[in-house]
Parts: sequence; structure tokens; C-alpha cells
Amino acid sequence: MNEEQKIDKQMPKVTVGALIVNQAGKILLIRSPKWQNKMVIPGGHIEWGESIVTALQREIKEEVGISIKEPEFLMAKEFIFSEDYKKDRHIISLEHLVRTDDPEDAVKLQTTEATEYLWLMPDEILERDDVEKGVLAMVHQFKKKKGGAVSELDEYKQGWQRALADYKNLQKEINEKRAEWAQMSELQVVQDFLPIYDNFKKAFNNEQVKMNNDQGGWVTGIKYIMKQFGDVLKAHKVEEIKTVGEQFDPKLHEAAGEEVIDGKDPGEIVREVEGGYKMGERVIKVAKVIIAK
Repeated sequence: MNEEQKIDKQMPKVTVGALIVNQAGKILLIRSPKWQNKMVIPGGHIEWGESIVTALQREIKEEVGISIKEPEFLMAKEFIFSEDYKKDRHIISLEHLVRTDDPEDAVKLQTTEATEYLWLMPDEILERDDVEKGVLAMVHQFKKKKGGAVSELDEYKQGWQRALADYKNLQKEINEKRAEWAQMSELQVVQDFLPIYDNFKKAFNNEQVKMNNDQGGWVTGIKYIMKQFGDVLKAHKVEEIKTVGEQFDPKLHEAAGEEVIDGKDPGEIVREVEGGYKMGERVIKVAKVIIAK
């Protein structure tokens, strides 16, 4: 019994293994006579004074001839007198997930420890019956890890999309409110302004004023002021609701009374008591009118 055999019998042997994933998401498996001719992952022992990462890179290069990157610890496996391997061995294997940019045909089996290699998707591996059970456990762990990362990413993305949609809806609502507030402010000013304009109209509809229009320049001046009032209303898109001669419309008019007048159809407006006004399509003051009976 040599020194190496003595060490094997005295303590576990520490090895490394690599679940190698390429850019297409496929995993590299090799068929190994040492493992009952089953499909396993590349790997091997850690030499004295060698780091785990260095051992990974060396073993992969020696066995399959490709370069790896981004080593990430995946799980630890223990083989104690395994029937799949040497029954007199106790092995602790530190399994890592690694990536490669090398093409699939770059694999070159360097030793007699592997007779075949395959690049397979995770689900394809799980469906096979010639894969070493420890490798199956690693593939399950890899799928869980990958799925969790994707799910978390999707969750963050969906949260961001919801927040963005809420922000856009809030912006739209604020803009609509601003327009509404501006219109309400304008409406308040107009409503305060309307009674004054109405009184001007009533004053100039007075028959006595009509007869005395030529008795003083003040009448002309007041008429001009009234016209200015009217221009301001038009500038704010305010228009008077038509009354006399129109058919009564409860949306626009309020009946202040009825009169029997020859030649007038029932419901026809015969006199305006107070003017009515619209701002666009919005009625801000209905017209009070007298209608034919």
C-alpha cells in the first residue's frame, strides 16, 4: 500500500466539478467509464497548494479542452463508498456552475476518462436514465436558481411597469385637474361679471332710454362700454343663449311665465326676462323667459 492509498483510507478526498453552461443554455455532459459508463460532469481532484478556481480551470482544460468563466458555487456532494464510483473511496466534491463562450464543437476529450460528450438542455438531461444521480440533483438546483432569478427579474419589471403606468395616469389626472381648475376660475370670473352685463342690457331695453338716445353723448358712451363687456365675454368663449322666437328648451331656458299671444305657437319664447349664457357646450346660466301659451 503506497502513501496515496494510505491517505485515501485516512481522510476524504476533495474534488471539484463543473456544470458547464454555454450561451445557448445547454449543459456539457461526458460519458465516463469510471462512473459505470454514466453521463457526468467534468471535474477532478484539487492538487496540493491549488485554489478551487484554479483546480476547476485546470481540470476542465485537461478533460474537455475548453475555457470557463464566472465560477459560482452550486452545491457540495459527498460520495461514501458509492456503488457508482470506487467502493473504497470517500469523496467530497465542490460543484460549481460555470459559463463558457466556446462553441460546442470546441470540446476535445483529452483523456480516456471520457468516451463521449453531449450538449443538452436541462430538461433533456432530466429525462435521461443514463445520468449520474448527483448530476440530476445539480441540474434541478440549476433550474431552481435560474427560475428564481428570472421570476425575481420579472417581478421587478412588472413592479416598475405598474409604477410607470400609475405615474402616467397621475400625470394625466393632474393635467385634467389643472385644466378644470383653470376653467372653474375663469367661470367664476365670468359668472360674477354676467349680472353687470345683464343690467346694461335691461337699461338699454328701457323704452325711455330708447326715446332719449339722442339727448346726450353719455348714452353713446355707455353703449360702447356695454359693447366692451360683450367683447370680453366672447373672448372667454361665452355666448348668449338665443331666446325670443326660439322654441322653449328646458336645458337652456327657464319659464318665468306664460302669455296668450295671437300668432304664436305654444312654447315659443315671446320675451326675455334675464339673459342666459353658455361657455362652449356648458350652460353657465339658463335664460329666464316668457313663453306663449
